[in-house]
Amino acid sequence: TLVALRDEDGLRVWEQVIAEPDGRTELDRMADIDGEVVLDGDQLFVVSYHDKVMALAAATGQPLWTHDVGSYAGVAVTADRVLVSDKSGDVWALDRATGNSMWKQNVLEYRQLTTPAIHGDFAVVGDLEGYLHWLKLDTGDVVGRDRIEGAAVRGSPRVSAEGVLFAISNEGKFAAYRLGN
Repeated sequence: TLVALRDEDGLRVWEQVIAEPDGRTELDRMADIDGEVVLDGDQLFVVSYHDKVMALAAATGQPLWTHDVGSYAGVAVTADRVLVSDKSGDVWALDRATGNSMWKQNVLEYRQLTTPAIHGDFAVVGDLEGYLHWLKLDTGDVVGRDRIEGAAVRGSPRVSAEGVLFAISNEGKFAAYRLGN
């Protein structure tokens, strides 16, 4: 459940269920919200481990759309799409306005991907083997790969205002990337 509170006094403005717990075991019923909630303009984007990505109106919490894909990472948002790496290691591009799938890239399955980062015309995800992967935003094609080191990249890569992508491995190796012309 996602709850919006008022800055002034902490009173509840709205509450919205993102995913319903379902299943026989506690693990099956896990429906937590993972990754960061993204506020972009007047929309909120959120993903649950229990197979739900949702766009909401920020002012009211009303769902704008949902898509049945779950993740333990967060989402990245561009002007026209929402990117998410799911629990299986597939990377999805969803239409920002409708939630419909624009593409799905499955060549990184079972690599425990990070939240995507937007780096120019690319989505970048890190994985459990220490690699960063650059995917074209328009097609999902993997067009670049670099290994920071053998340790996993667990924290999400970040892009600075100057367009430099930063990533760090679990062992502490720090890397920075700037796109060429």
